[in-house]
Amino acid sequence: MLTRMQIRLALLFTAAIPALALAQTFSGRVTSAFYAFERSDSTDLTSTHGRGYQAFQFDYGTENIVFHTFGQLDNDFSTRLAGDGKVRMYNFHLELKNIFKRTDIKLGRQPVFAGVAVGTVDGAQIKVRAAKWLRLKGFGGGSLPADQRFKLADDFSKNYMAGGQAILAPNADWNISLSYFNKRQQRESYFAQRADSIGNVFTLFVEPSNRAFEFASLDASWNVKRTSFYGRSDYDMLGDQFTRAEFSVRSEVTSNVVLNGSYTFRSPRLPWNSIFSAFDVENNQEVEGGIYYRLNRAWRFYGNAAGIFYSGDESLRLTVGSECNYGGLNYVRRSGYAGDLNGVNASVYYPLRQGQILPSAQFSWASYKLDANASARQDLFAGAAGLLVRPWNVLTIDSQLQYLHNRFYSNDVRFLVRLQYWFFAKTGAL
Repeated sequence: MLTRMQIRLALLFTAAIPALALAQTFSGRVTSAFYAFERSDSTDLTSTHGRGYQAFQFDYGTENIVFHTFGQLDNDFSTRLAGDGKVRMYNFHLELKNIFKRTDIKLGRQPVFAGVAVGTVDGAQIKVRAAKWLRLKGFGGGSLPADQRFKLADDFSKNYMAGGQAILAPNADWNISLSYFNKRQQRESYFAQRADSIGNVFTLFVEPSNRAFEFASLDASWNVKRTSFYGRSDYDMLGDQFTRAEFSVRSEVTSNVVLNGSYTFRSPRLPWNSIFSAFDVENNQEVEGGIYYRLNRAWRFYGNAAGIFYSGDESLRLTVGSECNYGGLNYVRRSGYAGDLNGVNASVYYPLRQGQILPSAQFSWASYKLDANASARQDLFAGAAGLLVRPWNVLTIDSQLQYLHNRFYSNDVRFLVRLQYWFFAKTGAL
């Protein structure tokens, strides 16, 4: 008997027959990477890892019918981890474009970006250009397994995400969006050891309650001359409360000076039936402002400050720095509820042979206290040296040596190397 995945593949490839028959282009990217590092599993136990990653992305079809895939394999060559060797598929869908010059349809595993709704589904998505000033989007499908394996959810009624978005654009300077999504997520049951009132240990079968989310959002943007405004609000329909409200403004005062400011209200976004909803959850508000100044074509300077306000406490975030054509330098300051930190970050790079060779270096230092009342400060140093080589336009080899020193790692050295190959080919009809 055919499995649901086999049926799904058969239907998808049947729908792709027109694309296969009229295919004109085949493009993609293949990325191979190796990362070696040591991990501190506890204060007295460490483990070494040499992880390999193989990512692939392929697009095959015509101008209006395209089949997309994007996935990854990974494995640890020294210490096996849970999930090693499995294929993770992030994209696997057929896209039908410009149907009746108004509609785009996607079928299969696909990412969704629709205002408040962000995620990946095994299902369908449709976009309609209903008018010059109105665009509509609707989507629905099963939720992905936590490890993105190439399988469908066991029960779509308990594992799904569905919703939509309407975008109104009366003119080029106005944009208003209303979005909504409804998501359900089944949590796996498990066995756990528990103790009764007199200390006897027994095995308990735990069935966590399923997660539920239902949100709506309204956001709008407005551009007038050299100033742009943006506003957004998110509403939790199951919790019956606003979870986010945001307003920001950006103004180009002169050709060299840009000012920006924003206000954000946040309330932790929790599942409707989460155990954490039984506790008092504190909201926070953030006020931020900044300036960007371009001295000339080579040098830019910037500064940004923000205050985050909690119930009975507050935190300050400050960043000042400069950028040039070949690097940058900045100073960061954090204080208050989030701890106390002073840090410096620097980077430098210089292209050689018309960009075919790019050496780079990064440096970070910080002195911090996790609690503002702590008596002693801790120091952290991190650095990296990298080399990117592009012998041909289709091939890039990128390597980096990383170093970290803090109270837990006296000398932590890591190595990353990555090879990327791009290709594009025109093909005829099959």
